[in-house]
Amino acid sequence: MKAKVLSTIQQHQMFTQGAVLLVAVSGGADSVALLHFLRELREEWNLTLRALHLNHNLRGAESGADEAFVRKLCADWNIPLTVESADVAARAAKTGESIEVAARNCRYEFFEREGRAHQAKVATAHTCSDNGETVLLNLIRGTALRGLTGIAPVRGRYVRPLIACTRREIEAYCQEHNLSYVTDSTNHSDAYTRNRIRRHIMPLLEQENPRLAEGLARMCEILRQDADYLDEQAETAFENLKNPEKRLNRREFLQLPGALKGRVLALLLRREGLEADSRTIQNLSRIVEEGAGAWQLSDRVRFRCREKEFWLEQILAPIPYFSVEVPVGQIRDGSAIQVYSGKEVKFRVKDKENFIKTQNIHKKALTYSLDYDRIGKILILRQRLPSDRLRLPGRGCSKTLKNLFQEKKVPASQRLGRVVLESGGRVLWVEGIGPDESVAVSDATERILMIEVTEGPHEREDRKNSD
Repeated sequence: MKAKVLSTIQQHQMFTQGAVLLVAVSGGADSVALLHFLRELREEWNLTLRALHLNHNLRGAESGADEAFVRKLCADWNIPLTVESADVAARAAKTGESIEVAARNCRYEFFEREGRAHQAKVATAHTCSDNGETVLLNLIRGTALRGLTGIAPVRGRYVRPLIACTRREIEAYCQEHNLSYVTDSTNHSDAYTRNRIRRHIMPLLEQENPRLAEGLARMCEILRQDADYLDEQAETAFENLKNPEKRLNRREFLQLPGALKGRVLALLLRREGLEADSRTIQNLSRIVEEGAGAWQLSDRVRFRCREKEFWLEQILAPIPYFSVEVPVGQIRDGSAIQVYSGKEVKFRVKDKENFIKTQNIHKKALTYSLDYDRIGKILILRQRLPSDRLRLPGRGCSKTLKNLFQEKKVPASQRLGRVVLESGGRVLWVEGIGPDESVAVSDATERILMIEVTEGPHEREDRKNSD
């Protein structure tokens, strides 16, 4: 077994001499064999070893006994040990996860914290037999190609030195070196799917092929190469389809081979930290095929598709009602007033002569300008209200802001974010619409209040999505 494990370590470049390794130790035969093997290799390879044990608290006194066994084993072998306790059953009840999934998530969260803290790789005791069970489990549930590649020998910081060894080889190694270990009583229960595969399905298939686990391992290695190649091709396709705004060209996407389309969509999701399950990929594929539509992926992200492109857009939280009081006497040129997160208003006061020189009184400048001497003493920057009306210069009548926004084709999603300037209970000015006739710049104006608005995140996102 030693030659097989060394070959696996070197073939997959799991670690080099002088490495720091954290070894996951449950106390079972596989993990005890792994810890013993690495302990034997420690001096020759100048390894720094530390063991990790998670008490799942699922088997009462038996769980405590396993922890005590691991503590004594590590003390006897002079290997530092970190132990953590988790209430897996409580987590499963809270999250809706199965006990198996909750236990796995607790373990890997623990491993990941310790791995980051020690800047080390984590060695787990997965075997060739575990790999075979995983492949059959995925096959039964229905899986894509990646699911048939089994347990990867290396995944990020995780390495599996025993992945080429069968459970029989591990047990023989323990017997040869007189190693004691604990046996999880739940391994004999048919309550868990993996146990049923191990206890009933694998032995049945081994009657046809006594070396079933090794055969499945060879299949996994071949399929892993195929899957890796397709993933690389999908990465290249993704980058070629993407424009600077991170939108993907729909028409070119539709020309891709079917084997790449789902992978490209999965990349789009995973790069935003989203789950790329098969059902979601199918739904997004349908929308892209149809050429228009949207799909809510989470409370913060939506998938959008149009005729020429598709993309992910961020969903911003609703704009809270805002109302900011500004005494006119305290206005300082260029000082910024925040009306809500990411949106600011600046005021500048100019005499008419300077205004004419710098602005040439073009239409946009007048839209953001008021007669300073007619605005009142207290200004309020606020969100629109249903009763708001404005009388634009030269119109001869007032109109509701709803009608004015419709005239200006302001998207409905932006209207609550537009700033309304009020004084003395009357609307003086509306962002993007202009001033009320009563305060508009005229020939009699001597001083001009100029308004500058910094666009907020809602407007930026909405404009980007409507381009």
